[in-house]
Amino acid sequence: MSDPGRVYDVAVVGGGMVGAATACLLGRAGFSVALIDNSDPPVFDSSSDIGLRVSAISPGAAAILAEAGAWRLVENHRHCPYRVMRVEDRDESATLEFQAPEFGLEVLGTIVENDLVQWALWQSLQVMAGVDFPGPARVSELEYEEGLPVVTLENGEAIRARLLAAADGAASQLRRLLGIRQRHWEYGQAGIVGVVRSAEPNRGVAWQRFIEGGPIAFLPLSDGRSSMVWSCPETEAGRRLELDDDAFLAELEQAVSGSPGHWPGPLEAIGP
Repeated sequence: MSDPGRVYDVAVVGGGMVGAATACLLGRAGFSVALIDNSDPPVFDSSSDIGLRVSAISPGAAAILAEAGAWRLVENHRHCPYRVMRVEDRDESATLEFQAPEFGLEVLGTIVENDLVQWALWQSLQVMAGVDFPGPARVSELEYEEGLPVVTLENGEAIRARLLAAADGAASQLRRLLGIRQRHWEYGQAGIVGVVRSAEPNRGVAWQRFIEGGPIAFLPLSDGRSSMVWSCPETEAGRRLELDDDAFLAELEQAVSGSPGHWPGPLEAIGP
């Protein structure tokens, strides 16, 4: 329970990657921060299989995470730098290839599990002076007193701050309480994600091909497998998800076949 009379410099609502990074950077800059989240601190188990949700962290984003005190922890766990990015059209002759040395970089980016990034940020937060965690608890009310936002949590605690940062995701409770409307529409597309193993390990190539129905991408993982994202119409996605592994791999192989010299196929397995 925080001091009921205290006024924080910033209250950050949402402890995902964005909210946790915001709280880290503000805390390291000397601001007092309340990080409000409805979950316990995240846990990362490096002995478990690689998660399905990964991010491509650019050198610039890695520098931000380093400033937040989290990148060193990420590098101490599984991650996969990539030095080549190859983009193909349906016509295999229409390709673009980017290599890190061309831009004076050691790597173009690093593939990291989202859970690891969030865990590393929270590890940094929990040893940082000036950052408090009033929770886990949900926001129930938002009002203003003397021009300052006051967030009331479901446990009755009130958090006062000079600035309020909403980082509570697509279904933001703060957005609803503030009456901020949103417009959204459906594209009729879905993304199938998975981890695939090929005959040869993926040695640090981020590969994408634009095919009929939507793009397909393979991102390198630390154990030589690839994280796959296959965007396709929702009806096709539903049909493919009903296939057994062999049938699914056959369609996936058909979609990626013909890549000239850079794809380490054929595909051998999906999942662990």
